[in-house]
Amino acid sequence: MKQVLIIASGKFARHFLSKVCKIKDVIRSYRVIAKNTDAVPAELENESNFSVEIFDPTSIERLRVVLAEEEFDRCIVIMEDEFDTKVTLENLKTLAPDLELYVADFWGLLRENKNEAHVKIVNTLALNSSRFIGFLPDSPVFADNIGLGRGEIMEVKVPVGSSFAYKKISTLSNAKYQIPMIYRHNNYIVTTPGSRIYPNDTILVVGEPSALRAVFAEVKKQSGQFPSPFGLNIFALIDMKKMSGDEIARTVRALEFLDLHIRNHKIYLRILNPLLNDAFSELKALCERDKFEILIDYSGELNLKRDVSENKAGLVVCSSGVFEAKKAALKALEIPVLSLGEGELKDVRKSVVLSAGERLREESSIVFDISSQLGLDVYLYLFGESEKGEFAQSYVSLSKLFKQSLFVIPCERQNPILALGSERDLLQFVPFNDRILARKLTSIFNQDLDQMYFKLGKNHQIFVPSDYGYEK
Repeated sequence: MKQVLIIASGKFARHFLSKVCKIKDVIRSYRVIAKNTDAVPAELENESNFSVEIFDPTSIERLRVVLAEEEFDRCIVIMEDEFDTKVTLENLKTLAPDLELYVADFWGLLRENKNEAHVKIVNTLALNSSRFIGFLPDSPVFADNIGLGRGEIMEVKVPVGSSFAYKKISTLSNAKYQIPMIYRHNNYIVTTPGSRIYPNDTILVVGEPSALRAVFAEVKKQSGQFPSPFGLNIFALIDMKKMSGDEIARTVRALEFLDLHIRNHKIYLRILNPLLNDAFSELKALCERDKFEILIDYSGELNLKRDVSENKAGLVVCSSGVFEAKKAALKALEIPVLSLGEGELKDVRKSVVLSAGERLREESSIVFDISSQLGLDVYLYLFGESEKGEFAQSYVSLSKLFKQSLFVIPCERQNPILALGSERDLLQFVPFNDRILARKLTSIFNQDLDQMYFKLGKNHQIFVPSDYGYEK
């Protein structure tokens, strides 16, 4: 088996040799040429597969003898003097032109050797600097010492509100880059197409360096991404038999308001039980706008899951009456649903979250994303919870990240639903879980804030899928 030649001088070389000694599964033989004993750690003397010679490696004749005695697989040069390094490198290229050379560079030797096929210059200063730059919040970590070291391997932390947060790997990777691994809670996850990225994850990205720079820029974009990650478009459900003309007109105005403030590509309106009246004429007039598309159903058979999937919807909008009639089917969609109350959506003045436990925690970034796009402050009502608790503090941290105003209101004795019952200018965020499907008659006697959502039903409410949690 070919040996490995190491030419060393200085403290850095000594530290490197000390590390090599500690490798437990060393099977090759190493021949070390040191300019003096300062570069040789004491533990090297006890290693049977290391042989050490002390002489000046700039001597071409001494090097010639060493290279003639043994066959070497590669040579690593770590020297503290620039002149000595250059002379030794030139001697090695002359004596063994096909030998793979790896040279520690503290001075900028790369330009002089960039066309050398068998020479790899390792810029140690740049390597250490890039590692420390990686600890800054505005910079990715590129793997300089793996692969080609040209930025084709990158590590980046996903901030709260990032466009990458909550997305599946299958929707992100393409021909120019892949995401093979996710680091989460001091563990690693080898990704599959169905793996999902969450805020504060660190992702490993490999691909073309130019593509990776674009990925980093996209990952660090914050807020204003909803309805992503659920979809790209808004989907409205209008039942002309169950909705009055005023409700339909109010829904249209709400959609126009959302189009102005919520990021979306298109708004689809599914019309159920169409009737030829003024409201229908108003709906058809929306077709003249590029952003709106009318889908008319004459059969009476509604396939919500297909509609939402085909039209890439990330938000469903409907009246509170339609929501109550179809909430089981709406929950199965696993995307947020905006149930419109009695007032105008444009008149809403605040976002409200009611908590009697750690619900709407993973979904809290969605609360702030929507609120920031609509220009609403967030009010967190804590029923029997401490404002110093982990749940409340997670909202405080998010408010700083989104630069969003947050008001934490402890409610030790009075149920916050009773306190808010007379208000009509709020947007309530509700976790869309199985408790929402319970019958109202049984919910009246329940103190669960989720099941009592209907008591604030005259306000606008967004039901956020509550099973949008972390992968196990």
